[in-house]
Amino acid sequence: MAQIKKTAAKKKNSKGDIFVYPEKINSRVASGTGHFRLHVRFITTEEVKEIKDLPSYFKADPGSTATLVAGLTVGLGPLEKLDAEIFADTVAAALGKAAAQLKEYEIVASQAVLEKVGFRTALRLITVAQHNAEYPTDFLKGADARKKVTVSATVVVVPKSFLAAAAEIYNSALIEARHVAAMRQTQALPGNYLTPQTMDARSQEIATRYKLTRKSFGRADLTRMGAGGILAVAQGSEREPRLIVLEYRHVGAKKTLALVGKGVTFDTGGISLKPGADMHEMKYDMSGSAMAIAALAAIAEQKIPVNVVCALAMVENMPSGNAFKPGDVYTALNGKTVEVQNTDAEGRLILADALTYVQQNYNANLIVDMATLTGACVVALGDFYAGLFSNNTAARDLVVAAAEETREPVWPLPVGKRYRELLNSDIADLNNIGGRYGGASTAAEFLHAFIEDGQMWVHLDIAGVGMIKKPFNVYTASGSGYGVRLLAEIARKLAQ
Repeated sequence: MAQIKKTAAKKKNSKGDIFVYPEKINSRVASGTGHFRLHVRFITTEEVKEIKDLPSYFKADPGSTATLVAGLTVGLGPLEKLDAEIFADTVAAALGKAAAQLKEYEIVASQAVLEKVGFRTALRLITVAQHNAEYPTDFLKGADARKKVTVSATVVVVPKSFLAAAAEIYNSALIEARHVAAMRQTQALPGNYLTPQTMDARSQEIATRYKLTRKSFGRADLTRMGAGGILAVAQGSEREPRLIVLEYRHVGAKKTLALVGKGVTFDTGGISLKPGADMHEMKYDMSGSAMAIAALAAIAEQKIPVNVVCALAMVENMPSGNAFKPGDVYTALNGKTVEVQNTDAEGRLILADALTYVQQNYNANLIVDMATLTGACVVALGDFYAGLFSNNTAARDLVVAAAEETREPVWPLPVGKRYRELLNSDIADLNNIGGRYGGASTAAEFLHAFIEDGQMWVHLDIAGVGMIKKPFNVYTASGSGYGVRLLAEIARKLAQ
């Protein structure tokens, strides 16, 4: 368990460096280990990411006392150019190095750095970066082959002036960081490990742990309800679909937030089969559902004063003799008919039914859906931003403000009648695709067609940020855990 430790800042030098810990530390060698603690210091320097490596541990006799110079000093660049983005990138790189080397380390940042970045932001970023650095990606390997990364103690050293606020901020950040790790572990599971039924069982565990109300609808239930989108996508798979609904209620809460997550546990594209080269990455197509349920758990654990309903549409999209086909028409839960011209545009079909269910059964002040929905969004924004779509300026601004707080980037993109026209069908109310151009917006507009008048709604396309190729910000490559902290912050802001 990490501790918050106070210290006095030293005098600022010509480069703007303020060390908040002595340069030399007397350390008693722990019995049986012979290793010293590593001290990670963040300082302002001439260049970003100037990193000077010193010995990260010395061998010594157990029980002896010796002097260790700080093991890793990290340059953040000139103080006047420092911002949260530079800080996040550098922190993640440094803590990845620290976690790979030692079981204990101290994180030290100057008062000037904390003031420039913002103390709340800096401490949150340090916490999630640390947990991401320690996250094991090889948990399916045999025990002997797994990398041993276990941090038994972390000391975050802060100036006295920040100490009063530090514990509360850190404890909140720690809860959210743990749920980010839970999302990442869910994302990492292969399709034969994580199925709609597996997620159903996990939702029961979370409901029990946090005393949530839970409902789970299988194929027969969905047929009675008329959830044609979920049923159409799932009909090619032997695994039954699920619509899982969890509710967190806070006594005295005045607002309700609805979270709706896309959960395609494996997406082959169906009859409109995807290319084989990167198809193994389609295990990540359930990232929206992982984000939603991890955020719900983080909100419930922190007892944020808002009611939350979380709907997860869980399917597997497979080709078979029984799979839905290009040209098929189905009837969605709200009664609209949809022509399917591409079975690989399936996420919007299951989300549409989940969105309808939430609106029919709850009075949410804000609905946020999240999905690895379109490659077009990745083409537009790369791995660095989630696409943000909304029918309401206030809802859009709330999410942008929350994203700035958590440093989880979003970028507003358009929806509206121009894109709705691209979804016209000659034989049904809607087509499930809208042509070659504007794919992220036409997909979002398809969802918009299932939002009732007056309902505040936000769609987050996390196709880029949900699974990244290279580390950036506090995220490491693979399933990123993006969005858990963002949704928790949205809940806080909605509750205000």
